[in-house]
Amino acid sequence: MAQPIPLTLAPKGPDPAERLEDALHEHTDAIVDALELLQLLHDRGVLELLRGLVGAGDQLAGILTAAAGVPESLRGMRNFILLTKFFTSIPPEVLESLVRTAATGAEREKAHRAPGVLHLLRRASSEDSRHAMAVALDLLESVGKAL
Repeated sequence: MAQPIPLTLAPKGPDPAERLEDALHEHTDAIVDALELLQLLHDRGVLELLRGLVGAGDQLAGILTAAAGVPESLRGMRNFILLTKFFTSIPPEVLESLVRTAATGAEREKAHRAPGVLHLLRRASSEDSRHAMAVALDLLESVGKAL
């Protein structure tokens, strides 16, 4: 004859309402911060934008897919990746020096103290200027080869 299967039920956890009440007391500061953030997103229109993006899901994916398949988009993405690689290969000290020099030169031009031609030729003959001109000429030659 068939034997009954013993059934033991696992004790049920706390009531969901109790868990919610406990969480509200335990995480009050985080909940208030989250609500403030939500209000800011709402005030700035970000939530409306996100709601529109989610609502247009399939349509938006189709538009992006169609746009990405165009040769100009592919070329633009490749160029962006190459420029990113280029800028990451430049040491930050070099870019900082370039920015500082450009700012100094702009201030000098604002003061209308343009250097004379002989002064420019003297500066062009310095070792640092010749290094920079060599790099610029290398760049110019490579652009010319690519044309």
